[in-house]
Amino acid sequence: MEEELHRVVGIDLGTTYSAVSAYDPDDFAPKILADPEHEGAAAVATPSVVRIDPATGALVVGHHAKDAISQEAGAGDALVEIKREMGAVFTPELLQHFGASGSYAVGDPVRARLGTEWLRPQEISALVLMRMKRIAEQALGADIHDAVVTVPAYFMERQKKATEEAALLAGLYPRQLIPEPTAAAIAYGVDRAESERQIYLVFDLGGGTFDVSIIETRDDEIEVIATAGDQRLGGGDFDDAVAAWIAESLGETLPKDMDRLRIKAAAEVAKRELSLRSTTTVDLGSGTAPLELDRAGFEALIQPILDRSLRQVDEALNFARTAKGVERDHINAVLLVGGSTRIPRVKQMLLDYFDQDEGFVRGDANPDTLVARGAAIVANRFEPSPAFDLTTRPNAERSADEQDYTVTLITEHTLGVGVQQGRFNALIPRGTKIPARQVKTYTNPEQAHRIEAAIYQGEGEYVYDNALIGTIHLDEIEPRPEGYHQFEVEFSLDVNGLLGVQVTHTNTGREYQATFDQSTTIGKVDELAERRAVLVGLYATVRPGGAAPQPGRTGSDAASDAGPGAFTVPAPVAPPAAAPPPATAPLPGPVASVPEPVRSPVPAPAPAPVPVADTDPGDVPAEYRRVVKKALRAAKDGQAPAALTDALGAFLEGVRAGADEDTLDDLADRLEDAYDDSRR
Repeated sequence: MEEELHRVVGIDLGTTYSAVSAYDPDDFAPKILADPEHEGAAAVATPSVVRIDPATGALVVGHHAKDAISQEAGAGDALVEIKREMGAVFTPELLQHFGASGSYAVGDPVRARLGTEWLRPQEISALVLMRMKRIAEQALGADIHDAVVTVPAYFMERQKKATEEAALLAGLYPRQLIPEPTAAAIAYGVDRAESERQIYLVFDLGGGTFDVSIIETRDDEIEVIATAGDQRLGGGDFDDAVAAWIAESLGETLPKDMDRLRIKAAAEVAKRELSLRSTTTVDLGSGTAPLELDRAGFEALIQPILDRSLRQVDEALNFARTAKGVERDHINAVLLVGGSTRIPRVKQMLLDYFDQDEGFVRGDANPDTLVARGAAIVANRFEPSPAFDLTTRPNAERSADEQDYTVTLITEHTLGVGVQQGRFNALIPRGTKIPARQVKTYTNPEQAHRIEAAIYQGEGEYVYDNALIGTIHLDEIEPRPEGYHQFEVEFSLDVNGLLGVQVTHTNTGREYQATFDQSTTIGKVDELAERRAVLVGLYATVRPGGAAPQPGRTGSDAASDAGPGAFTVPAPVAPPAAAPPPATAPLPGPVASVPEPVRSPVPAPAPAPVPVADTDPGDVPAEYRRVVKKALRAAKDGQAPAALTDALGAFLEGVRAGADEDTLDDLADRLEDAYDDSRR
C-alpha cells in the first residue's frame, strides 16, 4: 500500500493498453501503479481487452482476456481496440466487423456484443477503467473517485463526450480530459526544462491512434499550438499488415477456422521481437509451417502506414506556420510517445524527415507510461472527492507550490452549423484557445414551424465534408416570413473541449427551449445510472485470474466501485396535427457575429494599484490561485499592459473586500482574458 500517493489518479485509456499513475508528493514525481496480479512489464500496462468466459459467464478484463485470444479456441469473442469506435455510428464495414447486421443499421450508434449484451464503446471502455480504478485502489489502500483521463489530441467532441461518459460509468469523476501528447510532454518535463522559448513536436504513435502535436514551452507554461492526427493509425495496423502477410504466405495451408484475432496476436508478437532483433519466427501451430520474417521485410510491410503518419506531421507543421508563424526549423526536438515508437524505423524516419542528427529525436523515457505519468501530474492539482455521485461534479483544486505551471489547450477542429445550400458556417475555428465562447445570430426560414440546426465539426466548406456531431431542435415557432425570428446561438467549449449549446430568441429576449442531441451519447443522468448498474453487476463477476466471480463479492459490494435501460434514437418531433408540415430547412445564415469572448459587464470595484511585491497568492481562494500567479508574474517586470494590471487590481480588491463567489468568478474571467490578451 502506498497511501501517501495522491488519490486523484491519471489514467491513459489506450486503444490497446491502458495504464494508471498517481503523484508522489515526497518525490515530486508521478508513479506508475503496478497491477498486483502481474510482474515486470505486464504489471504497468493492462491490455484494453474484455471478454466473457463462455464456461462461467464471468467477465474477463486485461491480460487474461488478451491471453485467451492466442491460447483458447473460440476466443474470438474478445473485444479489442474499441476506443477506435468511441462516438462512432455504424457504417456497412462496422456492421460487418461487429456482426451487427440485422440488429442495427447504418447510422445507428456503434455497439458491440459482449456475452448477451450489446454495449456502446464507452460502456466497454468503462469496464477497462474499472480495472484501472481497482489497480489504483489496491496500490493506495483507499477508495478512488477521481481521475484525469487522457484522449487522443485529434478526438472530436462526441468522442471526448463518450470518454467522459466512460469515466462516469466506471465510478470516476473525469476531473479533466487532457490530450495524450500534452500529457506526455508534461511528463517529459518540458514545461520546466528551459527559461527560453522551446518548441517540440510530439510524435504519439500508440496502438490504435496517431497524434502529432506542436507544443511551445517557456518558463512554467506549456501551450499547444497545432495538432493533427489519424484516429485509425497505430500499432494495431502494423499487426494487421503482418497478419495479412502471414495469411498470404500460408495460403491454402491456413486452417479455415483459424480466428483472425489469433493470427493478429501472433503478428503482434513478431512486431515486438523485430524491434529488438533482426529476424523472428511466426508459428501459429495447428499444423501450419513456421514462417521467417526479418526486420527489412517487416519495415517494407509497414512503410505505407508510416507514410500516412508523415502526412499528419506535414498537416501540423502547415497549420503551425499559417496560423501561428512557427516554421519547421523552429522545432527544437521531436519527442517520441507510444509503444509503437519502439520500432527502430520510426526514429530513423523522423531523423530523415527533419534532416537532423541523432539527438534531435528523443526517446529517452518509457513511451508506454509517459501519458499516464503526465496525467498524474495534472491530477495532482485536484482535491480528491470523498464519495462518488452521478448527480454532482466536483471542482476543488489544490494549492501546492509544485503545481505552479499552466497548460493552454486549443480546439483541434472547427465547430459550426449547417446553413442553406449545404454550407458550413463556422462559430469556433480550429486552433482557438479553450475554454472558448462564441455567439452568432441566425434567422428563420420562410413560414417554419420548427427548425433543425445541424452542428458539424471539421474544416470543409460544405457540411458533407465535415462530421455531424449533433442537432439543435427549435420547435413550436410562430410561422412568419423568412428573417422575422432571430435566434442567438451560443457555442461554448470547456477546458475538456466539450461543447455546450444555448439558444436565445432575441425577438423576445428570452431563452428558447432547445435541445442539443448527440445520438452516440447516453446523455441523461438517470440513463447513465441504469447503465452503470448493469456494468457494476457485470464487473462484480471478475476475480483475480479473471475467470469467475470474486469470492465474497456481491453486486451490492461492487457498487462502491462502479437494471438495464433501453436505448432508442429519439424520433423526429411531429408538428401539431392541425398545422401544415413544418419547414425544417437549414438556417438561412448568420446576420451578425458577436466578437469572442462575449461577457456581461463585470460589477468590479474601481481598479486599485497592483500590490505585486507584497501579494501572497495563498490569501487567494484555491480555485483562482493559478490565474493570479500567472498575472502576478506578468506584472512583476513593470511591462504588463494597463488592462492586465487593472484587472489584477480589481480582482485582489474583490478578495480583500470579501466579494461573493459570483463576483469573484466574473473578476477572475476578466483577469484571465486580460492575461491571454497580454500574451498575444
